[in-house]
Amino acid sequence: MAIPANYNIVVIGMGFIGGFLLPGYRLLLGDKAETNVFGVKATDRDLEQTRARVPFPISVNNTAELLREKTPDIIIMCPPPKQIPVVMQEVLLPYFNEARAKKIPLPDIYTFGPSPDPQLYYDTLGKDINCVKFLPSMAEPYKGVPLQKCGGSFLSFAEEYPFPEDRKQRAIDFSNMFGRTFVVPHVMSLVGLTGKNTARTCYGICFAVSDVLTELGYNASTANVGSAFRFAFRKYLNLEGEGLYPSSLGEVPEVIRPFIEKLSIAWFEGILRYILSTGCPANLAKEFHAANFELWPLTIQLTTRQELETSTKNHATKGGVNEKAINTFAEYFDAQLRNAVKLFIEGKLPESFFDSAEGIAYTINLTVNRHSHRLAVR
Repeated sequence: MAIPANYNIVVIGMGFIGGFLLPGYRLLLGDKAETNVFGVKATDRDLEQTRARVPFPISVNNTAELLREKTPDIIIMCPPPKQIPVVMQEVLLPYFNEARAKKIPLPDIYTFGPSPDPQLYYDTLGKDINCVKFLPSMAEPYKGVPLQKCGGSFLSFAEEYPFPEDRKQRAIDFSNMFGRTFVVPHVMSLVGLTGKNTARTCYGICFAVSDVLTELGYNASTANVGSAFRFAFRKYLNLEGEGLYPSSLGEVPEVIRPFIEKLSIAWFEGILRYILSTGCPANLAKEFHAANFELWPLTIQLTTRQELETSTKNHATKGGVNEKAINTFAEYFDAQLRNAVKLFIEGKLPESFFDSAEGIAYTINLTVNRHSHRLAVR
């Protein structure tokens, strides 16, 4: 069945991600994003703040009624992962059965978050649906730099149930608004997601290095360290040109440059080694890991530390994979890293520190990946 020219979108779960996806709604509907998108929250918590963030209406605890009234072409699923099976069973299944009985076209389901596997939707709602899982890069344009073009986004279809080609392309176009899209199986999307979030610990690295340098009387902001870290990474991979934005090792004091170069390489390789250990094909692993690894120091370059901390708070869902990466880094590496910076400047740091750093990056990724599976409902 062809995509209708004029249709509705219902967003179930209007937390941060429901509003973050606004550029995608506008891609699909243009000006009608204000009139043909309908958000719904489970409670009225932060309702007015959420309404202020988006141009479309948001209601509370009326998902079933909204679906019947609007008969959407797309349902955006953004509840916490553990709530999704309940929504599927109690809200979506009755609606889909009614739609079948009335011969109303079934909506495509775009589900966000590490779980569940799209297969669960087919098992619960029927084999005649279309469901695809999105893990957007979560990068946004900043200071004119299209950061979303740098980070990787992961898209997972249920392999047994191929989408019609036009609807598949619509999903890919939607995903491309929020990153460089990699179409991968569900299990491999969790590998990509956890590698991305482990790479985001570059924030913690840059915070720590900048703090210690400042304590020792050197002039090096978090943005300076991010620029040097990114330059070292691009040099290591022989990436030509400046990418989306220039970077330089010269933005940090000369005394710390070799440390940043070695740490950047160790951190990149440690995460990559874990990704490869899961069976991910080497070319795919290097491609999406390099995309995500560059995104974070580039973000650090462009923003203030306060902005980075606010962004992290927004993106680090309580109990989620980003929070697990941040907490594991803080517990097992932050203090050691700060001490290592001091020892390096004093000429006392053993070379084996960088081997340990590579191992810590690997271990954080392992921890975060296992945590992502614990979040999954199947």
